[in-house]
Amino acid sequence: MATPLQLLGISGGVDKVGICSITVPFHVATLGEAISYTPSIDGVTLPVVSRSFRQSEEGGYEVTLTCEGADEPKEDQKTFEIDASMAEEAIKTHPNFEALKKTFGWDESLGSFSEYLPGDTSSGGLASGSQSGSTRKKSKMYGVESWLVAGAMYRVSYASKTVPSSIFQGIGTVQTPPQIGKFNLPNLGKRNWLKLAPKVRMRGNSIEITLEYMLSGPLGWFTEVYSVAQLGESNNGNSGGL
Repeated sequence: MATPLQLLGISGGVDKVGICSITVPFHVATLGEAISYTPSIDGVTLPVVSRSFRQSEEGGYEVTLTCEGADEPKEDQKTFEIDASMAEEAIKTHPNFEALKKTFGWDESLGSFSEYLPGDTSSGGLASGSQSGSTRKKSKMYGVESWLVAGAMYRVSYASKTVPSSIFQGIGTVQTPPQIGKFNLPNLGKRNWLKLAPKVRMRGNSIEITLEYMLSGPLGWFTEVYSVAQLGESNNGNSGGL
């Protein structure tokens, strides 16, 4: 049986949270070795997380191992990002909805804005604009069912050797995201941030952690709904998770 041979062409890199990925090609003689053989790779102490292989035209198999991890994740490799967006929301969620109803008319039975402006009697008492002689003014809100609302997700990503218990605290409650002040956001008014469940992924000998915070609508996250942490612990109102 031929001795497995490491080939030229090692490649890799370090991502934004400090986790290193290295791919190492080598050649083996049998399919069994392609599936299970792991050589000792000079200078590489990271664990193998995946492998791929294909049969070579010259005989044997070409195998590529992927090694991942970090010797010691660094504090300064935390990444902070805001993903802003615009999304449609029901017009009833508009903070000035009561004023819009009064100004443009609202049909409670249909749950929509009326076709004509309220209090307009220029039609001489005719109920419908389609009737002869009617000059009633149509409401520009007629047919409007939604409006565009600015939103955002705030993410903190980093690598760790262990999973801190703090990342599961305060889930589903209003939190101040860590380092949010560095983004120099405008005055958010009543808007605030809700801590979502974290994402945790094993990557070799390290763990990639992503914390997420969702920006509320114009009226903020209601404390009547989001005052108690989802996993049972009390909310201390800080930026837990780091």
